[in-house]
Amino acid sequence: MFIAGQKEMQQMDQYTMEKIGVPGIVLMENAGGRVVEEILAGTPCENPRIIVLAGGGNNGGDGFVIARKLVDAGLKPLLCLLVKPEKINGDAKVHFDVYMNRKLPIFYLHENTQEALRMELVQADIIVDAILGTGVNGPVREPFNQVISMVNELSDKKWVIAVDIPSGVSSDTGKVEGTAVKATKTITFVFPKKGFFLQDGPMYVGAWKAVDISVPPSACEELGLDMPRLITESLAEAAMLVRRKNGHKGTFGHSLVLGGSRHYVGAPIFSAKAALHSGAGLVTLAIPECIYSMAAAQCPESLLLPLSAEDGHFRRQLR
Repeated sequence: MFIAGQKEMQQMDQYTMEKIGVPGIVLMENAGGRVVEEILAGTPCENPRIIVLAGGGNNGGDGFVIARKLVDAGLKPLLCLLVKPEKINGDAKVHFDVYMNRKLPIFYLHENTQEALRMELVQADIIVDAILGTGVNGPVREPFNQVISMVNELSDKKWVIAVDIPSGVSSDTGKVEGTAVKATKTITFVFPKKGFFLQDGPMYVGAWKAVDISVPPSACEELGLDMPRLITESLAEAAMLVRRKNGHKGTFGHSLVLGGSRHYVGAPIFSAKAALHSGAGLVTLAIPECIYSMAAAQCPESLLLPLSAEDGHFRRQLR
């Protein structure tokens, strides 16, 4: 599985819309639908009270779809809009208009107090973060930072679902400047984001799952994008060589581990054991002669090569 940054995802989205022909509003519809599927599959209680926090960008557009589809699933979510309606544009505006045309419930932050929002959050079982998404660069501004702080005060008591990435976390670096949503689970689109694994990211992402929204994973190859891969169990298994049925230790490679000193005995021993466990047929552990007895006692499965030592270290010129 690839790992994507902000620029790579933008390029793949553009490729899907312009070259393949899937409109942005369809991608947004798909994204919201997949998040709802995950919410319904993992909801912590029956008939949960759900509040969807939405900004005015594409992440907010996903939130409009999520709130509408939760209604269609028989639940009674409350959509909380954190910006004035006139700030919404693009594909998000299309889905906001659909939501409003159906006269579904909405809470306008600019018409209410922070305390009123706090009461709604306290009563909710599930909080959906569709505030900012992957476009964050720098500190989160008002009123989003205050709303995020309120969410985090309750995060240990609520099921907090982040849409694509927790708001406030950089999708490229994982850095959090000021505040970010502490998610129970992040439902991300197409690929996990670099920020999930870097700097502050792992403290905020929670469990994560990458879902399909009709952006083909092959788009990264079509665009020639150089993206890192996530090492998964299946990737590691596929990389393993098939051993000959009549093979023996002499046909599975010979590793040399060279290291250690009087005060640092463990590193070469651990390295030799790791080499053996990873499949090397033979491992030679070359260590200063002053730690030979300790190495021999702790790693008898290795071949031992004691080398001349001086003051607990290898001699400058080994003889």
